Amino acid sequence: IDAMTMIRLATGFVRHRAHGGRPVVITNDVGRLAGLTDVAVIARPTGDPAGLLLDRIRAYRDYVAAQIGIGDACGAVFVDTDVLALRDLAPLFDLSFDVALTVRSGPLERPVVALDRWGLPRDARPAPVNSGVMAVRFNARSLAFLDATLDRFTAIVAEGTAFLTDGRNSYRTGDGKGRYRIADVRTWGGDQFALTSLLSEHLFANRTASCTVAGAAIVLLPDATWNFTPKERLTPEMLDGRFILHLKGNKKSWMAPVARWFGITA
Repeated sequence: IDAMTMIRLATGFVRHRAHGGRPVVITNDVGRLAGLTDVAVIARPTGDPAGLLLDRIRAYRDYVAAQIGIGDACGAVFVDTDVLALRDLAPLFDLSFDVALTVRSGPLERPVVALDRWGLPRDARPAPVNSGVMAVRFNARSLAFLDATLDRFTAIVAEGTAFLTDGRNSYRTGDGKGRYRIADVRTWGGDQFALTSLLSEHLFANRTASCTVAGAAIVLLPDATWNFTPKERLTPEMLDGRFILHLKGNKKSWMAPVARWFGITA
């Protein structure tokens, strides 16, 4: 599935299923999105192409900074382009938080023997938190948390290849090419490591559903409801009760069939 089809489907789901929301696309390629209707497009030039993931967190931070003053009742749900909003996300903002993050239960099921200086396990387990789905309110506390995330991400980057040891979940599967090692956390993984590091004590030592980090009230949402990625062949029944569907990797090809189930076209 090509990138433009993904964007059209993702924004289509917001318009037709999450009626209280307004789709906004932050992009370095405004020209390709000229045909999108009912979508706000924000141009953002790309800096270093090798640092796209780091720049994405900066983009989130800058977007929130530009909205401060609208009021705490307003906010945004930042999502990857392979994410579909299956229903209205307004109930999320009935919860009390500055920043809402989704947590995968799998990486937290087995006990941690020890944490390193970043507060991360050195047993190659996947990070339980990433920025693929992140809700924020437009206030100074959310901005402070995003600044702290950027600072932690930047500090991890400064460690260079020494950070990506065998103790990290730093391998990915290539298309028909087996597994390969990530060489730069700015392109993959860095957001997961930074967010998990910031929330470490609330994930591994004392498991909590809410906490305060960098002055921001954080709520941790179960990914089964708010960031669902199926492990098997998807069926319509599997989407009951889910708010957000995240079709990662080669599962992106399922976006169009799911759209047809909901009567949405690109």
